[in-house]
Amino acid sequence: MPQPKLPRHLPLNALLTAALAVGLASPADAAAELERIRIHAVTESHELIAVSAAEPHKIIRSVKLVGLGSDESILGIDYRVAYGVMYALGSSGRLFTVDVETGTLTPVGTQVFALALEGKRFGFDFNPAADRIRIVSDAGQNLRAHPETGTLVDFSPDQDGLQADGRLAYAAGDPAAEKPAYVIAAAYTYNQQDEKLTTNFAIDAGRASLVRQGSIEGTQPVVSPNSGQLHTVGQLGVEGIEDAHFDISDVSNTALAVLTSTTMPAATLHHIDLGTGAARVLGPVGSGERLRGMAIEP
Repeated sequence: MPQPKLPRHLPLNALLTAALAVGLASPADAAAELERIRIHAVTESHELIAVSAAEPHKIIRSVKLVGLGSDESILGIDYRVAYGVMYALGSSGRLFTVDVETGTLTPVGTQVFALALEGKRFGFDFNPAADRIRIVSDAGQNLRAHPETGTLVDFSPDQDGLQADGRLAYAAGDPAAEKPAYVIAAAYTYNQQDEKLTTNFAIDAGRASLVRQGSIEGTQPVVSPNSGQLHTVGQLGVEGIEDAHFDISDVSNTALAVLTSTTMPAATLHHIDLGTGAARVLGPVGSGERLRGMAIEP
């Protein structure tokens, strides 16, 4: 079992969303923070590339991923920040660890998930408080996976069989209440003051909006992301979203997303304001080839 890294992330306001401090930073501070952030991404052709958030068009390094089955593809990647290890989700319903130097994929556990993956686009992100992986999809699926065993977490252990977490649905009273959720990306914040607290954000491609899954950290009543309850934060300002990959820096809680859309077919990095949902273009990622996953290096 890998040993955890010491946390390097900054404190959050316990009652507000994580990125407000970043949103209020000066342009110079924001630019400096982007220079400190390195992003790893898996291209559609299964190359693992690394870029700087400040100059995402410049590929720092690239390596071909190896270890997938003949009919398998990557659906998402994220770092298990406390351990400094990258994980990936395969389309067969299994987890891998990723050697970022060699591109080697190593299966976690010996079996695929006991529940089939539903949907075409998936969000994949570590909950740093629970040390479990959140998996969500455009079909409304909501799952948790265990990074040590590669198995799914049972929502209701007292019931027979394996129960998925609650289906994704907008809360009563939300502007999108009773409308379908088309969630394709997810990311968690980091709280240095209390590492048991985190907020789960996501991107709904159908409504081109930033949403929150569950309650804001430190607020009452606590609503777990396991419930699947969604709350609209605000519009991204990008129309016709076709794909999205989303992550939040453990150091600064800077939120970044790579979006493609009908008007912007190249994979393009954006800064996301977690307080309003507004997306700001930072530039194309590498050659602009569409991505299968994106993660910020811890």
